[in-house]
Amino acid sequence: MCSALNVVALNDLVAIAQEFSPRFESGRDVVTIDVRGLDRLLGGAQTIGEELRREAARRGVRVHIAVAGTRTAALVLAVARPGLTVVTPGAEPDALAPLAMGILEKIHGDHDVERRARGGRRDTSVQKENSAIFAIAAFNRWGLRTLGEVAALPPADLSSRLGRAGLMWQALARGDDVRPLVPDAAEERFESSMDLEWPIEGLEPLSFVLTRLLEPLSIRLERRDRGVAVLHVQLGLVGGDLHARRLDLPSPMRDVRALRTLALLDLESHPPAAAVDRVTIVVDPTPGRVVQHTLFARPQLTPEQLSTLLARLGAVMGQDRIGSPATVDSYRPGAFAMKAFAPDHDVERRARGARRELLVQNDNSASSAASAFNVVSPTPSPQPPPPALRRCRQPVPGRVAADASGRPVRVTTDRRGFAGGTVVSASGPWRTSGEWWDTGAGEAGRAGGAGKAGAAGGWDRDEWDVTLTDGGSYRVFMDRATGGWFIDAICD
Repeated sequence: MCSALNVVALNDLVAIAQEFSPRFESGRDVVTIDVRGLDRLLGGAQTIGEELRREAARRGVRVHIAVAGTRTAALVLAVARPGLTVVTPGAEPDALAPLAMGILEKIHGDHDVERRARGGRRDTSVQKENSAIFAIAAFNRWGLRTLGEVAALPPADLSSRLGRAGLMWQALARGDDVRPLVPDAAEERFESSMDLEWPIEGLEPLSFVLTRLLEPLSIRLERRDRGVAVLHVQLGLVGGDLHARRLDLPSPMRDVRALRTLALLDLESHPPAAAVDRVTIVVDPTPGRVVQHTLFARPQLTPEQLSTLLARLGAVMGQDRIGSPATVDSYRPGAFAMKAFAPDHDVERRARGARRELLVQNDNSASSAASAFNVVSPTPSPQPPPPALRRCRQPVPGRVAADASGRPVRVTTDRRGFAGGTVVSASGPWRTSGEWWDTGAGEAGRAGGAGKAGAAGGWDRDEWDVTLTDGGSYRVFMDRATGGWFIDAICD
């Protein structure tokens, strides 16, 4: 059994509905309430309707109330008839039959017949937005005057002329529900706080307080199928100051131990300035993520393990020194940027599927060519792997002796692992330069940050590929601004 309230003040209707049932659905100016079970507390349908009207009068709101066995019938009657209307279950078609066709135009903006006909999907096309107006105009052209006449039409003939939208309007005329009531989801705040009897200092006693606050929050998140997207830790300090920290998690999670570890690691890097006398935890929820792994996929870290690992690395090395490399719009040799590490399982899965499909296509094309020409290809001889250039992310300072033409003849360095020696062969120079408009230190001054996107100043260098008497091949360059030499890469 459902009850519908119709009035312009929607906020007042929602407040009235919350007093009677947690299951209510609000529209533009109509609220539908599920009043099943209230008969054991208040009485019959007539008593429930009177109580609704009495509560509305107490709030100074004038409403139209209808109580019926279906939400569709209650909604139409609340819009069509003033005051209180009560319909016994099963008598909805008879109660709606004498209503004039004009009621369809009144509920066109309130009743989501078109959206239900499309399976709940929104569509902004003009043709589908005007389908309801077209159906009502068709009913008027056919000479129909009441909802009872619409309900009496043959469904097959009506569907052939107006499509599925016509059947939806006929169900409305009969008072039938084609979808259940969808209750409005109340905005729930996930927050927990505790006032401490005695101020505490240090992370060890604070960990017990965090566990006590996170456990009920984790249970509530699990019941709502939510995970933690952002964790806010607010510490009230002695003296009235507030120490607030924000943790953006790479993946939704709700494990208490993992969340506590992340909060403690962050507070270890950013400790409060005084003793703590109040602890507050605020969670920004997000729908939980479900990842379906394949049987042959390599097992990956769980979100809790990954977040804990990133937090420990950040506490040891600094948050700006961990992440994933990303390309930047620059011609600087080895330029890259650091972004937050967040693995995308969907991208990896699509990449594996694309590679598998490409392999299948190559195998099919190779087999087709072999069968068409009946050619037996000889067994290929093993080829040595191509050389790889292993770049030094921080160019190694070196000492290079050059002849009069600037050609290097000897390369040495104090760095362990580089033997150095006389140059046997050399190719170059290849001059690269760029970002000359950006003032800053030369390449030698930026050796510690070479390759990073934010390095200050332009670059202007001559590169050489040299082979030394120790058997190694190196790429070296000279910074033309300072005259310094560096070892940039090793050829393996």
